Amino acid sequence: MVQVFTKKLKKKKLFSIITPTYKRSEQLKNQYLQLKKVKRAKLLEWILVVERSDMKTIKIIKTFKNLEKKIVYNKGGLKKAFTNGAKKATGRYLSFLGDDDRLNLNALVLLEEVIIKKNPNWIIGQSYYVDKNKKKIRSNITKIKNFLLRNFNRNILMIVDFVMTPSSFAKKEMYKNSNYFETNHWYGNDYVCWIKFSKKCKPEIIKKNISYVEYNNATKSGSYDYKRFINLYYNISKETDNYIIKIFQFLCILYILMHNFITKKII
Repeated sequence: MVQVFTKKLKKKKLFSIITPTYKRSEQLKNQYLQLKKVKRAKLLEWILVVERSDMKTIKIIKTFKNLEKKIVYNKGGLKKAFTNGAKKATGRYLSFLGDDDRLNLNALVLLEEVIIKKNPNWIIGQSYYVDKNKKKIRSNITKIKNFLLRNFNRNILMIVDFVMTPSSFAKKEMYKNSNYFETNHWYGNDYVCWIKFSKKCKPEIIKKNISYVEYNNATKSGSYDYKRFINLYYNISKETDNYIIKIFQFLCILYILMHNFITKKII
C-alpha cells in the first residue's frame, strides 16, 4: 500500500509553497538559497506571486535554478495574493511562506512521512518566531501556541489563533471548498481559513518544528494598526453562532488592543 501511494506521489509535486513578494529581492534571494537546502526539495513547486511592475524582482526570480518555480502575476492587491497563487498551484498540499520566513530543513521529510502513513487533509507542525537576524524571539508566545497546537481544540482555535501559517499544509481541495483566503480585509485571512478547516476535519499534528516566522515592525503581522483587529473580530465572529465564544473572541481582541495601545508594543 505504501509503495503504491509513493508511486502516485511521484506523478506530480506533493507540495506547492506560495510566496507573495513585492520589492524585497534580498529577502527573496535568501529564501531561495535556504529552500535549495531543504531535504526532499524535489517534492515542491515554489509559486512566487509578484506585481508586473516589479521588474527587478521578476528578473531575479528568473535566475533561480535547480528549484521548480512558477511566477504568478498578482491582481487585486495584497489580500488577493495568496488566493491568486493558490489557484495556480498544482501540488497536492498547499502552504504559504512569507518572503522572510523559513522552512525547517527537515520539514518536507516530516510531512511526507505523515502523508504516506495517514494521507490527512490537513497537517500542522510547530513553529518559532525569529527576528531579522534569525534569532528566536517571543518564547512565551511560542510556547503557548505550540502547547495549544499539540492539544488541538476547535473552540479554542476560534478564540486564539495558535496556527503558524508556514507550518500549515492542507490539500488544495480544502482551500477551494473554503474559498481560499477570501475575506474583506487582508489581515486574518489565514486565521479565518483555519477556522473553516477545523469545521471540516481535525488536523494531523506534527509535534516538531516545521518553520520559522520572522516577526518585526517591517512585517505585516508585526506592525500595529488597531483597525485590523476590529476587522479581525468582525471576520472571526461570523464563523460561530456560539455567543460564549463570541464574548471570548471580543475579550481577546480587546486585551490585544489595550496591551498594544498602552505598551506601544505588539503582543
